[in-house]
Amino acid sequence: MKNLNVNLLKALLLAAIGVVSLSLSGMASAVSCGDTITTPSTLTAALSCTENPAVTVEGAGSLDLNGYSITCTNGSGIGIKVLGAGRIINDSVGGNFIKNCDTGVFVDGIGGHIIQNVNALENLTSGFALVSNGNLLESSTADSNDGIGVRMLGIGNQVRNSIITFNTLQGVRVAGNSSIVLLNDISLNDASGVVIADANSSLISSNTANDNGTNGILLQDFSQVGNVIVGNDATGNAGNDLVDQNLIPCITNIWVLNTFDDSNDACIN
Repeated sequence: MKNLNVNLLKALLLAAIGVVSLSLSGMASAVSCGDTITTPSTLTAALSCTENPAVTVEGAGSLDLNGYSITCTNGSGIGIKVLGAGRIINDSVGGNFIKNCDTGVFVDGIGGHIIQNVNALENLTSGFALVSNGNLLESSTADSNDGIGVRMLGIGNQVRNSIITFNTLQGVRVAGNSSIVLLNDISLNDASGVVIADANSSLISSNTANDNGTNGILLQDFSQVGNVIVGNDATGNAGNDLVDQNLIPCITNIWVLNTFDDSNDACIN
């Protein structure tokens, strides 16, 4: 009876160890350069990649950067390419960067992806490109990219609570309808902070767009309709803080409750 109890105890312990081991192995899949990630995965080391894209996330995949970084060693290509629908890229630890790529994070596929706590630094064309529809970029950084900090190309994309600074061109370029740019610091970019290109029905609200090399917030001449620029702080920019380049400003777009030093038309508030 004693031996039976000992053997039973051993069996239970081995089973428990196996369960723990299985659980831990499911928590973090190793990620290498050139991988296509189709299951929840966690970066366990920094990657320096020649492959393009360095990493692709699609299917049922997600990626926790876990404080590690991805660098494109040849200065081209995509750092993280996101395909499919509803994928999540985040950093549960903090301190990551996606660096030296053509585009740091390229968000495509069907859309509805979430990018949180990701830092895109010193990329050549853009830090982030939101190409598909309905994506959220949140609590992230686009800093010191040689091109545009964030390109919003699809419909219904959102950029929220992020820092978009020191980029060589524009901080944020809005070229997709029904976009939301909310509660961001979009300052100290070499060109304009926020540029609303051929985008309609978009909300630009509660952002700081100070000390940019051209304008704070610029609405280009595309005869846009239904954009609302409200409650932003835009001061100290090299050009006008707020600009509406349409032939008749303020008719089909709303400027209200903004804080600024100067604008290109008295209708802007």
